[in-house]
Amino acid sequence: MRVTIKDVAKEAGVSIATVSRVFNGYTDISEATKNRIMKIAKEMDYLPNAAARSLASKTQVTIALILNDFEMNRKNTMAMEVLSGVYAYTEEHQIEFVFFATSRIKQGSKSFREFCNEKAITGAVVQGLKVNDPYYKEILESQLPVALIDMWADKESICSISIDNVKASTEAVDYLITQGHRHIGMINGRREAAVSIDRETGYVNALKKNNLPLMEYYVQYANFNEKIAVEIARDLLLSQPQLTALFCASDLMAIGAMKAVSEMGLSIPEDISIVGFDDIILNDYLTPKLSSVSQNMEKIGYEAAKNVYKLIKKEPAERQVYIEHGLIIRESVGPARVGS
Repeated sequence: MRVTIKDVAKEAGVSIATVSRVFNGYTDISEATKNRIMKIAKEMDYLPNAAARSLASKTQVTIALILNDFEMNRKNTMAMEVLSGVYAYTEEHQIEFVFFATSRIKQGSKSFREFCNEKAITGAVVQGLKVNDPYYKEILESQLPVALIDMWADKESICSISIDNVKASTEAVDYLITQGHRHIGMINGRREAAVSIDRETGYVNALKKNNLPLMEYYVQYANFNEKIAVEIARDLLLSQPQLTALFCASDLMAIGAMKAVSEMGLSIPEDISIVGFDDIILNDYLTPKLSSVSQNMEKIGYEAAKNVYKLIKKEPAERQVYIEHGLIIRESVGPARVGS
């Protein structure tokens, strides 16, 4: 049952008018009373103002796309593809759309709850969160319908949209193994990111399935950053010269690895084979062209908006939606070098 302003007033021991004045910004309420009401409202998960009226009347729906650690990058258009998919769905269904780029620092200054209340958000699509981010904790505590991209949460008001990252990673590493590679390193993203955990699980599954030894030092982390990946790949290949292939959890990191291989005077794929993840547009223009796991980010955004809208309308929605993926074979993978 939805919490009302009357419930908050009763719990706080004040009038409904006082609660209303607090949430409408009136200054004639003491700071102590204001703080007590705000604390109680948060504990009761009360949605004031426009957000509450929208949910109650169902006259207006506003879906937000919240991107954490959003970065404009000419090499990587994935975030814009997600935005395009969410926007396409909201336009088709005449739904109000709000875009919000945040970061770990911004999350500390403007909470998820505050943002949603200010903008009268009735549902949100969220991408890029880590399990230790403040917004993730708030989403778990909130009753607001949310679609998480590349992340799972066991809560009725939340659905998850992604490709099957474990399966896709297993397939990518399996392909390297079919080419004779037995010593395969991995350049992963962030340790605490759900998508990194899934992709590493797929890597491990492939090695175990093919009875290959799992070496912990074969897996290194580059925070999904191309420049960091250059250093990580160089260090990995110098310290582990037996490696003949690298599986990278993003194409930007794969591009960094390719730079490192070139700077070391090695050849791709003759000396080192490389597989990326995401299949960004740039891959076809690299030399050699990069083999990669493909995912349709625009469709992921569209399906995320579609399913969060179902949650808003209290219609049956899939808790976990997997979008199809593929493995695009280009020029960056070849047979393992002789003697490896």
